[in-house]
Amino acid sequence: MIIEAFQGPRPRPDLCVDAAKFSIKILGEIAARKDQLSEPVVNSLPPSGDGVPFKMWEGARQVGARDLTPMATVAGAVADATADFLHAFEMSKTIVNNGGDIAIRLAGGESVNVGIRSDINRPEITHRISISEDLGIGGVCTSGLGGRSFTRGIASATTILARSAVLADAAATAVANATFIDHPNIVRRLADKLDPQTDLKGVEVTCSVGDLEEEFVEACLYKALAYAETLADKGTIFGAVVSIKGQPRITKGIKSIISLIS
Repeated sequence: MIIEAFQGPRPRPDLCVDAAKFSIKILGEIAARKDQLSEPVVNSLPPSGDGVPFKMWEGARQVGARDLTPMATVAGAVADATADFLHAFEMSKTIVNNGGDIAIRLAGGESVNVGIRSDINRPEITHRISISEDLGIGGVCTSGLGGRSFTRGIASATTILARSAVLADAAATAVANATFIDHPNIVRRLADKLDPQTDLKGVEVTCSVGDLEEEFVEACLYKALAYAETLADKGTIFGAVVSIKGQPRITKGIKSIISLIS
């Protein structure tokens, strides 16, 4: 996890060290509730209190995918909690990058540029997101095939912008999952056969994607983008960039703040 915090032009590495120690406590809080947080939200009651485990559950609930568990939000939730810890010290700019799931807190007219990739397995940054304080964007999270977690879809990258990283993380998982349509060149296996510790018991996840017809890729992109637009219309997210085999599509509400890097 990369933690940056500034008071005006002055970086505060001392507070970033304190924030890193705080994040370890948050991980302990999540670990203590892991069994409960590994159940789909439709089958579970919310954790007690208003701490990070509850925010994870609530983030997954707001996205609404029936198979989504609160653990789908864990990276974003830890990034949020760490960023909020720093923001309480009146930082003007705080950025917490938890392996590509990013929490952003801006004040005093600050802004930040975030690079995104159309394929999480390639290093090239293909687009730039320009985020200013007035937009209210607090989370930018990415999910896709080949990332740190399992996916049920075929997205090479799905990046979500939302008011918090926990919401962006949950939505990135769900929208990436929505790119799946059955095809003989898409190989899936039960997640618990690949990892007995997974929270996706009995759920098929994507292992590999072979050659796909252009029309098929377009159908998968359309399906996922329609779901992302629904979430944006409800106010759950601001928007999404969905890519399959490096081909990106952008929801209409965020096109003005995203530019292509030539």
